[in-house]
Amino acid sequence: MIPEKPSYSTSKRHLLYSSVLAWTVILLCAIGALLGRSEAVAFGTIAVPSMVALIAAMLGIHRISGSMDFRASNLPRDQPGGES
Repeated sequence: MIPEKPSYSTSKRHLLYSSVLAWTVILLCAIGALLGRSEAVAFGTIAVPSMVALIAAMLGIHRISGSMDFRASNLPRDQPGGES
């Protein structure tokens, strides 16, 4: 009996929502700054670097954990730990 491969739909959905919301905050700050809103400029000095860091961290975590999951799913079943 072959075990079913894991599904990552929840993780993918979370990454998508986080990324969309972070980009929305960045775009709203940029639009507010272009319209001359001093509050948007003040908020953007903190929010934009934070959102960029969030996007980069989410992509980095996804790439690292995804590659580890892929490697683990391709290990031979009779040799735990990947030892030949």
